[in-house]
Amino acid sequence: MADRALTGWDRVTLLRGLARGFVESPGYVALYAHSLWALFTTHPWLPQASPALAHSLAGRVARILDAGVISPRSRRELSAVHYVLRDQQH
Repeated sequence: MADRALTGWDRVTLLRGLARGFVESPGYVALYAHSLWALFTTHPWLPQASPALAHSLAGRVARILDAGVISPRSRRELSAVHYVLRDQQH
């Protein structure tokens, strides 16, 4: 989904959808982690486009990282997402 979106969908709308799904679908953490990672890797400015959403998402990402119940790959990708989100808040 993120790969197709990067070729022309509205990126902020995509971020909102991924953030909502990330919160509402805990069984798909790996999918959302990878999609968010891909989106922020190519568009690191996105958190600036919606600071409230970025703040909310940063909290959710931090809680998942603290819980420690995700795969090593998802942990790496979410750590990178968390870094981008945290960096934008400073």
